[in-house]
Parts: sequence; structure tokens; C-alpha cells
Amino acid sequence: MSKKDIFKKKLLSWSIKNTREYSWRSTQDPWKILLLEVIAQQTQLDRANKYYQKFIKKYPNPNEMSKATKKEILGMWSGLGYNNRAVRLHEASKILSRNSFDSIYPEFDILPGVGEYTKNAILSFAYNDKVITQDTNVLRVFGRFFGTKDPKKFILENQKNILKNIKSRKFNQVLMDFGSEICTSKNPSCNICIFDNECKKFIQVKQNPKPTFKGSDREIRGKIIKHLIINKNVDISSLNIVIETQENRLKRILKKLESEGMITIKNKKLIEISS
Repeated sequence: MSKKDIFKKKLLSWSIKNTREYSWRSTQDPWKILLLEVIAQQTQLDRANKYYQKFIKKYPNPNEMSKATKKEILGMWSGLGYNNRAVRLHEASKILSRNSFDSIYPEFDILPGVGEYTKNAILSFAYNDKVITQDTNVLRVFGRFFGTKDPKKFILENQKNILKNIKSRKFNQVLMDFGSEICTSKNPSCNICIFDNECKKFIQVKQNPKPTFKGSDREIRGKIIKHLIINKNVDISSLNIVIETQENRLKRILKKLESEGMITIKNKKLIEISS
């Protein structure tokens, strides 16, 4: 049995008792998959699932979300962080209210906020295309097991063979579960790993410390958006007092938010979330 066959067989066997159950895992609705994947970016899956349930109930299809205001979307998104994700999802819903997923298949990356991973997730989970989604968990598992510095290239060269006779959606779910539960970024559970004897254990330690959120521009941006969700036509001078940051820094951040289409500044004094 080849190394690739061992990899596939053991993972599928492991999944029998270890697959995490979520309502969206059985769906082939591309809207539900897009919604979940955008919410789940840089978010723990259990937490993402709570937001997903809230959003899918309110916006069961792109047309319903397209009718909402940006302020409404950001209000529901509050607490997830990276508000640009919500804005891009809202913009994507407007496109999808005019064009079906089938009409733009397979070029889903024309949608705002949809990159290679999300595109492949839709292709796999909604259309059963033979592609392996390349999120950080999946890339880590491939890199360590096969001992490759370029797991993306390895996947592209071998996914057709690996996915032979199996559904890609099932295998992708298994890969992500295994990467987040066993083959974790820090302190992987090698002692209970199903690949203990076959894995190359090619563990690369990256010295890229995560930037501190406290006091960062990202924190200030979040505070601004949260304040604007509750209040209308906010005076910049009063916002400066509420946010408690330097005037020059606030102006720089507001200018950036305006350029991204997140906010509108009126007469250089009043601000609100863009419509």
C-alpha cells in the first residue's frame, strides 16, 4: 500500500468516531457554505457555528441579505471581529441576488472576499468537485505527514489520485477535523496520532508572533463600528472622546474606513456607517 493510500485509509477510518456534527455539514446549498466559510475565518468552529445559525435564520438566501443595510449586517456581526468580512459578504449577496451560483460556477472567486480556499470549499461541499480545500489545518497535516515544505504544490499534484473513489466533501471535513483536534499547530498529539509510525513529523516552528489586539488599530476600528451601529450622525470630536485615542490616529483610521466603504464622513464632521 502506498503512503498516499495509507494516509487516506487511516483518515477515513479515524473519521468514523471523530467527525464533528454540524447542521451545515450535510448541506449542498452553496449559500450556506459560503456564509459558514466567511464566518469561520479566523474563528473557532463552535463559535462560528453560533453566528452561522443566527445569520442563516435571518438570511436564508442571498436575496434576503442583499435587502439588509450594511448597518444591520454589522450589528449582527458584532463580536466576530474583522468587520470587512461582513461587508464583503454583504456585497457578495447583492451579486448573488442577481446571479445564481450555477451561473458563475466555477469562478466563485469573482465574489468579494472569496479567495482560493473558500472557492474550493464551495466547489467541494456544494458541487462535489475533486478538489482538496487548503486551509491552514489541511496544509499543516499534509506538510507534516509527507514532509514537504510546499504542501500547496503537493496537494495540487496529488489531489486527483488521493480523492479517487471518495467524495471530496467527506475527505476535506476529515482533514480539517484532524488538523484542529490532533495535528494542531502547537503541541500536536503525536502520542495518540493514527500516523505515529508513518508520519514524517515535519514540524516547522514559525517565529511569527501574533500582533497584540489590545490597543491595536483593529481594536480601535471595532470600537468605532460598534459605536456607529448604536448611534447616527456621530460628531468626530465626540467620537474622539468616546474611543479615547489620539486625534491624528483616529483621523487616519477613519480615512481608511472611509476608503474601504465602511463609513461615510459628512462635511468633515459627521460620520455614519455607509448605506
